[in-house]
Order: sequence, then C-alpha cells, then structure tokens
Amino acid sequence: MRIEKKSSGNRHFELAAPEAALLRQALESTVAAYRTPPAELDPMVGNVWYRQAGLREAGIRGEDAFHWVEGLHEVRLGREKMAQGWMKGLPPIGQAGGWVLDGDEVESFVATLNDHRLRRAAEFDLGEGDLEVRAMEKSKGDKRVALVEIHFLAWMIELILQE
Repeated sequence: MRIEKKSSGNRHFELAAPEAALLRQALESTVAAYRTPPAELDPMVGNVWYRQAGLREAGIRGEDAFHWVEGLHEVRLGREKMAQGWMKGLPPIGQAGGWVLDGDEVESFVATLNDHRLRRAAEFDLGEGDLEVRAMEKSKGDKRVALVEIHFLAWMIELILQE
C-alpha cells in the first residue's frame, strides 16, 4: 500500500488486491454496524462507541444521556453515507488499483477506520496485551482475522496522517 498526500489535501492510494478487499470488507461491516440503533448493538461495542459507562460516571443520565448517544449515532449515520461513496471508488473486487480520498473527508475516513478497529476489539474483548504482534501470531480463526484488520487499519491510519 502506498498513500500520497497531494497539495489539495486529497490522499491518493495504491492498493494491492488483498488490501482493497480488506478495506472494502471493513467499510461494509462498519456501515452495517452504523445502521444498527445504539440500543441494539452488542453491549461491548455500544460501550466503546458511545461511552455509555463514561456517561454514567460523568453523571449524565436519562434524557441527557439519550440525546448524547443519539447525537453520536447521527454522526455515524453521516459517515455511513460517506462510506457508501468510498466503497464505490475502491478498485473492483479482486483487483489492485488506485483510489482517491477527498481531503475534506480524511477526518471522517480515519474516524470510520478507527470505529471498525474499536468494534472488532470489543467483539473479542481484546485488551492491550492481545494487540501485540506476538498475540496475533498465536491467535486462531476469527480472533486472528480481527487482529489482522486492527493492525492493518492502524497502519493505514498512520500512513494517512503522515504529513
């Protein structure tokens, strides 16, 4: 993967076929999760996305907490619409190729990738020790897939944010 920042702020990506496939899959599953009402999400995912435990600790309860969570959900629904456009621009399934991310959408794109990473970590109740490369090498099945996604997207975020 290569990411080049243009003077316009746009990011030009060169993706290998597996990288494009992983990115597409991450966006598709995150879009589906964004469409899920907060109350229907896995409680672990709901907590990392909407910080429900943090709201209680801050003393935000009842209607105020409801409005806070609803506002965050609306932000994610806005990202869901952007993600639909991003997926249309990705290389066709099974192919390598270029893709351009508009500079005005970089922040939302990074937030979407990070939401995917947080969701996958919550789904497997992964802690900091689980995120070490050695732990990934020892993991099996879906947990290993989640760890590969988390590490790949972290690398992508790092490349995007390099000045």
